[in-house]
Amino acid sequence: GVVGLSTAIHALEAGFEVTIFAELFPGDKKSIKYTSCWAAANHISVASTNALLHQLERETFSALAQLLKDNPLAPVMSQPHQEHVETMRPEIQKQMDHLAQFYSDYRVMQPDELPAGVSYGGEFTTATEATRKFFIDVPRYLLWLMDRFLALGGQAFRATLPSLSVLLSEDNCPTLAPFPPTSTNPTPSFNPAAILNCTGIGAVSLGDVLDTDVFPTRGEVLILRAPWIKYGLSHYYNDGHLSYVLPRQSGDVILGGTFQVDDWHPTSRPETVKLIKERGIEAYPELLPEGKRESRNIQDLNVVEECVGLRPTRKGGIRLEVTTLSLLNVNFQDAHSKSVPVVHNYGHGGAGYQSSWGSAKMALELLKSALQ
Repeated sequence: GVVGLSTAIHALEAGFEVTIFAELFPGDKKSIKYTSCWAAANHISVASTNALLHQLERETFSALAQLLKDNPLAPVMSQPHQEHVETMRPEIQKQMDHLAQFYSDYRVMQPDELPAGVSYGGEFTTATEATRKFFIDVPRYLLWLMDRFLALGGQAFRATLPSLSVLLSEDNCPTLAPFPPTSTNPTPSFNPAAILNCTGIGAVSLGDVLDTDVFPTRGEVLILRAPWIKYGLSHYYNDGHLSYVLPRQSGDVILGGTFQVDDWHPTSRPETVKLIKERGIEAYPELLPEGKRESRNIQDLNVVEECVGLRPTRKGGIRLEVTTLSLLNVNFQDAHSKSVPVVHNYGHGGAGYQSSWGSAKMALELLKSALQ
């Protein structure tokens, strides 16, 4: 996923040799097991009073700004974004205050700028590209990360790992297939100096981890074809529903969404799809093609795909820490116990993309410290 790839790239750039083991990779057929491919993906901070997440988001914001500066064709774009609130509540006010503090270009909109039914609006409007909001074209961005990893000399193998400890012994490791498929036959090392655990929702069931604090926050969104949309929107309804519109570089637009705690249902629900459509065109009628906006008919939306993803949320927040993994194997000289540090980097919930580079940086700092 995005956290694992970002962490692997950061480690390669620091001079480490890195091998990725994963069941699914960018470009694969979409799977409910692979959260990153379903993500809406933007950088709108949700850290509020969470000091760690605030730091990770800040560092990721800087990294995305630098990426766009160095490579204008990267699958990331900056666009204006608005926040609309029907009735202000304390928890929403807290988020708006946080946005005003986090982003230098945030401004409160004037009453005459607000649409009917909206009591508060905020906008990110500065003309400086590096301070507008980032929207990530997920399919292209994941492929870009994978290409970057391979170009830096990283190796990757497709495998379904029952546990972390199988990486310490060739005898116990499941079948491996090089990724991408190649005519050569690369061989992974089963003597790693350390393991970086970026397994997301998989941390629930991965042996040697089995983190019972991890749970899904189910998200259901629609991908629309609407290349005329040039700004994003978050609309807070009185009943607690949040509609969000996030444009992509490709001309597709994400319309969401849901935040369903501990819900593992892998496919879209018709009643939810209908609600997302209705609320979406109510908040943002421009999602409809020109000439069809007066009728507000949800059938006129150009829906490309219905998407469901499981945000890898964790009680207590992101796990960024080091533990030790030991394996007693008689094949080792003197039948000693082999131990390696494990750097855990998972549990990002819905903030994976916007905290990915900051998390990678902190994971690398933990790795270097553990290997001293």
